[in-house]
Amino acid sequence: MATSDQTKMQLATTLKQLMQHKPLDRITIAELSAATHVNRNTFYYHFEDIYGLLKWTLDADIGRKVMQNLGAATWETKYRLVLDYILANQAFCLNAFNSVGRDMLEEFLFQSATDMVKPVVLDIDPTTPPKMVADICNFYGAAIVGQVLLWLSQSLQEPEADLIKRADLMLNGSIAFIVHKQAHNKRT
Repeated sequence: MATSDQTKMQLATTLKQLMQHKPLDRITIAELSAATHVNRNTFYYHFEDIYGLLKWTLDADIGRKVMQNLGAATWETKYRLVLDYILANQAFCLNAFNSVGRDMLEEFLFQSATDMVKPVVLDIDPTTPPKMVADICNFYGAAIVGQVLLWLSQSLQEPEADLIKRADLMLNGSIAFIVHKQAHNKRT
């Protein structure tokens, strides 16, 4: 008998396989369950709907990797992990992007992006007030997500290295400037 995580992983693998040739919105729970060799009740035991499975799949595949080593001083490695995942799973990601469940993908990307930015802020100044950390993470996280969504909307035509270069140009130095400016304003 499979464990809960094994069953979830089997469902996720099947979802990714089905999305190689079919949009998420056209995959039924019955079809997914049959292809995974589980019954519908098993699916609903683990997930509320197909979008819950999509969210779990994204988190299982990449979210946990991005969350590891949050103290890293560089965001580039984590950004590259997300972009590499999208490239390696193009059909899956493009079908998620072009589905009704797009908000799940956007939410996942936003959480990943803010998780990338936070250690950069804290490495610059660990005493940065939590509100300022959240504001910086939200602002730069949204900018990163905007770039990834544009990349997806253009069917990943731009080289991955260009996205990283552009983000590097915008992030490096500007976050430090904001943190130091905030610290200076606080002292005066």
